[in-house]
Amino acid sequence: MCQARGAIRLTTFAPGCGPESDLDGCSRVRYREMLYIITGLPYAGKTTLAHELVRRFGFTTISVDEFIDQGGYVVERMTQADWDRAYTQAFRGLRNYLLRGKTVLFDGGSLKRSERDTLKRIAEETGTPAKLIYINTPRNVIKRRWLENRTSKVRDHVKETTMDKALDMFEEPQREENPILYNQDTDLGSWIKRNVI
Repeated sequence: MCQARGAIRLTTFAPGCGPESDLDGCSRVRYREMLYIITGLPYAGKTTLAHELVRRFGFTTISVDEFIDQGGYVVERMTQADWDRAYTQAFRGLRNYLLRGKTVLFDGGSLKRSERDTLKRIAEETGTPAKLIYINTPRNVIKRRWLENRTSKVRDHVKETTMDKALDMFEEPQREENPILYNQDTDLGSWIKRNVI
């Protein structure tokens, strides 16, 4: 990462890329350190988008799922105390990365407004701007993906009771949260130009 003297924005290259790279997927981009909060229902495509942004830009990812896996938890049997521990660890990791000047994607569902507000508060406390990305995938598409995954097991399968709970808990981002919308029909390249670089 390099920064011109007096410049506010940083010039950053994707991993394995440099100023002279012409490799597919390598691009010189300009962005400020940022917290990207990705929200949406299970199977909406949050992790897929996060992986693509990491591939293109080398952003750091904090995934609550990783802390759940590290703790050896089984989602369907997690108590509120277990969830609190996993989120506390994720928030601690997020704060550390932001204090080190990293651009971070928070991939944790962030189903409730209070969770998103907590993430924005952490960003504010570290002097980092935050953007909320709402993966606005229609529920019928989510249901289809969930049913297909039940047999394909492309990803860890979310049990029906957990899926129903997520559907009930989800608080769709409101206008005052300034969400950036992304869905399956969005052209990713154009969307990135408008919202990331």
